[in-house]
Amino acid sequence: MTNSRQNCGNKSSHLPPTNNTMHKIFFSSLLLVTLTCSAKEPIVYVGGVAGIASLTEGSASQKFRVAGGGLYLHNNGWASLNQAQQQQVLAHFAGHPVGIELGYGTGHAAQAWATRCKTGYLDLGIHPTFITANAFDGNNLPTVEGWQNYTAALRQQGVPEATLILPTFEYANFGPNIATLSKNMVSQRTDFQAIISLAGGIVLDCPPGFFFSREENYRAWMLDALRWTHAKGLKCVWITSPHASGVKFGTDTERCLKFFQSQGIMPDMIAVENYTANPPPGYVNVVGREDIPATALGVGWDLVNRILPSLKASAPVQKKNEPKPESSR
Repeated sequence: MTNSRQNCGNKSSHLPPTNNTMHKIFFSSLLLVTLTCSAKEPIVYVGGVAGIASLTEGSASQKFRVAGGGLYLHNNGWASLNQAQQQQVLAHFAGHPVGIELGYGTGHAAQAWATRCKTGYLDLGIHPTFITANAFDGNNLPTVEGWQNYTAALRQQGVPEATLILPTFEYANFGPNIATLSKNMVSQRTDFQAIISLAGGIVLDCPPGFFFSREENYRAWMLDALRWTHAKGLKCVWITSPHASGVKFGTDTERCLKFFQSQGIMPDMIAVENYTANPPPGYVNVVGREDIPATALGVGWDLVNRILPSLKASAPVQKKNEPKPESSR
């Protein structure tokens, strides 16, 4: 780990050359619903960078797709595929929900990302349910005005109003912020609240293994962010990535969700991905196949097939007049 940031993986997203025209494959955005522990299970999306080409093989994700799993397109991974490969991926996931991960900037940078969104995704017939934007990348602190500028740029390029454009909150992941986390929770920061409210939700980037290796204030910060967001009737995407979990990626993901449930909260959507552009030999957390447990697709399949149904079955049933768990204000 570096002194400036807790090492959660490289989330930066470059701007590759614009793709040429492809056959358009249209995706219907699914209506999102507010979820609690006793309501519908979170929608699971799978993608990543290392091993993304495996998504071109229909057999790699067949059961996951039949179960309603969605596609998560990290810009670095998506840009590494050629046009034919992108067509294959979109064909396999036709009719499934799609999430997109982009970089963030203001001014000219916002316009560049908006153009990338149009040429790399919208022009291919992709209608995303949500877009995640790495607004805190490199310990950047976005302003409300900057967020409005970025969102407006994407809308002007054709991002539908029904598509959520959500900030990925990495604030708690960076070393310089550790000492003051307890004084900078979402429930305490009006600027954080304003950005989340404008966006309609939040993205929490906390790899599960990393989540449990951090101090108590880190977990308290994440819980506070999720509780405040849901208390306002807004959506939460949780990104689960391997960090240093290796073969324990699935186990750590399940442990984190059990912890969320024990606190009376759950995310609305889960994105399973890796950020590794140049994986070392023997890297087990590639996008991979659903029948290989430690891969992104393996974890995604286990989530929709076993983990989430099991958590739902074990959740206490909330009676009609029973007060809900207390939420942070």
